[in-house]
Amino acid sequence: MDNISHNVRLSSSELANLWTQYMNDTLEICIFTHSIDKVQDEDIRGILEFALSIAESHVIKIKDFLNLENYPVPKGFTKKEDVNLNAPPLFTDTFMLVYMHVMTLHGLTGYALLLYLLFLMKLICLHLITLIADKYHHHK
Repeated sequence: MDNISHNVRLSSSELANLWTQYMNDTLEICIFTHSIDKVQDEDIRGILEFALSIAESHVIKIKDFLNLENYPVPKGFTKKEDVNLNAPPLFTDTFMLVYMHVMTLHGLTGYALLLYLLFLMKLICLHLITLIADKYHHHK
């Protein structure tokens, strides 16, 4: 059989998931940056700093992937345009801890959906490849 290479593009649901993750993470960077500047409890500050580093890492990876695959990168939120560190605290430390818990649950749910979609796409591709291979071998 000939050596065939395929450049498979992302599906619309995969691209939408990446864009959504990008927008969510850029928003979280803004929220965490302001909250870290205002938080009083050092333990909560550590949690927020850890979450900030994860969000920043996600944004870099998503941006690199989108650029590599020649997809547009969403504008997203920015610290320069969307954060005023001179503003008073928006939330109490306790609220931010509860917020982190809820956002962690949402994040895990989002990743579970992404994994399901990726699995489903691979399953569909496997069946299509099997059908095509069966047809090919049948016509030989």
